[in-house]
Amino acid sequence: MNVSTVQPVFKLELNHKVNPGIVTLAKYDGTHACLTASAGYDKIIIHHPHVGAITGRAQISENHREISELNLSQAVIALAAGPLRPDTNRDILLIGSPTQILAYDVHDNSDLFFKEAPDGVNVIVAGSFGKYTKTLAIVGGNSSVLGLTWEGNEAFWNVVGGKVTAMITFDFDRDGESELIVGSEDSFIRVLKNNQFVAEIAETGPVVCLSVISDVRFAYGLANGTIGIYEDGVRLWRVKSKQNAISLQWSGEALACCWSNGRVDWRDGSSGRVLRRVQMRASAAAMLLADYRALGTPDLVCVSVRGEVLGYSPTQESSGFNDTTKNPATEEDRLAITELLNKKQALMLELQHYEANAASAVMPDLEDDRPTTAMPTNTRLQVAVVHSLDEGCLNLAISTNNETIVRAALILAEGIFESGETLARHPPLSQIRPILHVPLHPPRDVPVDVHIKALVGYPNSEQYHIFEMTKQLPRFAMYTMNYNATNRINYNSSYVTFQITERLQRICIWANQNFLLENELELNSEDAKEFHVNLTCLRDQSTLDMNFNVDGNVKITTSDMRLAGDLVQSLAVFLNLTDLKSTANFVEAEKKLREEMENASQAGEMRSRLAAETAERAQLITALLPAAQDAASYDLYKEVVMLNEELIAACHVRRATQEHAVASLKTLHTILQQAARLRVGKYSKAVVSASRNAVKENNVEALIKIIQVGESL
Repeated sequence: MNVSTVQPVFKLELNHKVNPGIVTLAKYDGTHACLTASAGYDKIIIHHPHVGAITGRAQISENHREISELNLSQAVIALAAGPLRPDTNRDILLIGSPTQILAYDVHDNSDLFFKEAPDGVNVIVAGSFGKYTKTLAIVGGNSSVLGLTWEGNEAFWNVVGGKVTAMITFDFDRDGESELIVGSEDSFIRVLKNNQFVAEIAETGPVVCLSVISDVRFAYGLANGTIGIYEDGVRLWRVKSKQNAISLQWSGEALACCWSNGRVDWRDGSSGRVLRRVQMRASAAAMLLADYRALGTPDLVCVSVRGEVLGYSPTQESSGFNDTTKNPATEEDRLAITELLNKKQALMLELQHYEANAASAVMPDLEDDRPTTAMPTNTRLQVAVVHSLDEGCLNLAISTNNETIVRAALILAEGIFESGETLARHPPLSQIRPILHVPLHPPRDVPVDVHIKALVGYPNSEQYHIFEMTKQLPRFAMYTMNYNATNRINYNSSYVTFQITERLQRICIWANQNFLLENELELNSEDAKEFHVNLTCLRDQSTLDMNFNVDGNVKITTSDMRLAGDLVQSLAVFLNLTDLKSTANFVEAEKKLREEMENASQAGEMRSRLAAETAERAQLITALLPAAQDAASYDLYKEVVMLNEELIAACHVRRATQEHAVASLKTLHTILQQAARLRVGKYSKAVVSASRNAVKENNVEALIKIIQVGESL
């Protein structure tokens, strides 16, 4: 790593503490950028160095004359800005609170709209994509994504499998139209095109930030410290850190990454190699890209939680390092030298091992003709994955093709191990066997590449050779063939049926590619009338039954609606199906949906009643407090204190009610998303649209009908 001598082109202090992640840059007058941030529970600060004082609801700060303060009555969860109004190029400030969205015109001191958000607010972006050509306020909630026009009208709505944590607009499929890229807490990056999810990428942790790099690339950051770049939907590279990424921006010719501990580094866009690095004096709150000096070129604006703002010019960043300076070595220089010396020592040690191996090969042990470090030239690493129904997992068996043994193994895989992405297997000498077994527990049905590094040698070896191999697990590897006919499930239970026009041979190929099978499946004959597969899930011992008829009728019987949706989507991708209609019957999901709709309805009624009672008590306190002060009456003060205690208790009840309602909505939206995944194309889109209307009308029977046939009829 090179050590940077890049210096900030500007510094300033906001004299306010800044909440991490709740920062945006906006041009409220249409020309000059203003830094806007959350500076407390319900306070927003606006730094306006190029414009005069902002009038109206915002007040000039006593600590800084270039800062205006905007006080609200609710907690600030998210901030965004964009030119929402079609008749002006001025940015509108979007403020997200736990259950509401406010669009505020800072320049005109007016509210564009104030909208309730029952599903909560986690992230807001302003942008357009697909058929939505005008700028929208796009709100990511706990289990849904919502698009609002500048007047507050709903433009689109869709359900997401988890809490939405990051969003960008990006041309994912390179068709000339942008799509909405949604990152969520369930470790998926989803692509929304014209209100229909067309692709999803499984990651190893919750997605915390997304950033557009170019027409074909976008960057992502995860809660486990991983950052990387995708190009044309394929991961280009990724690296992992102990810190969490706050923001990613493409600055100059490198990817700038701001970490939670205040470190900012620039990485090569093709490999992820660190080019230079700087350290802020406090933890980072945000990093944005904007022309903050009004010079016509964007600067990288870094904000700390203490209110320190540093700006870095892309020109200065890409100009390289100060080669001509003769300044004394800095702490970073000394750290770089120490790192190089450590690498030199490691290489010298490796060279000594090679020399020892060569010497032992020339002078073998007198008692044994076999050198302790030698290795037969035909040694090969053998890897197999088998199902273990009793243990409920996959067993990775590692061995060699001769008398050598596998002394230890390092397994690298994404999203399989609870402690991380790496598992080391190093049995004691007394437990060494010819085959080394490693249990694998994939929690999700996604394809996984398992990278194996094994130490191979003889039992009495002092040094070992490293063998590497990669084994790919198919998407549905956790399902094993069930040859016992008595374990088949009842055909009258939960299922999904649909019609396709495809040869059974192609279905057979799909099954062999997506399931981990001891022997490849084959049709009984070329004239076979059906293709039947019965499997058992290793996770919960549930049964999956798939029946494909020659007339195109398909029936998938399983109690897990999520699994049925995954199978339908996998089959649709393999067969290149653009539209697919289905009929489903999932009794448990329907029962759960009824319960959650009832819970959400009761929570809404209780929330309204508590809000009315709170407002009544607040009015009583407002009326009694002046009277108590004038009369100095102990009884009146006592009554005020009792009312205040009742208000606090009601506040706790309202909070618990809101959390219960959000949980119910999240479960409800998850069921609706799974129902949409039972269809493909326009039929999936129709499920989402019909579900939205049914939820608004609180029509449970219509929702049940939508799950079953894809429409409310």
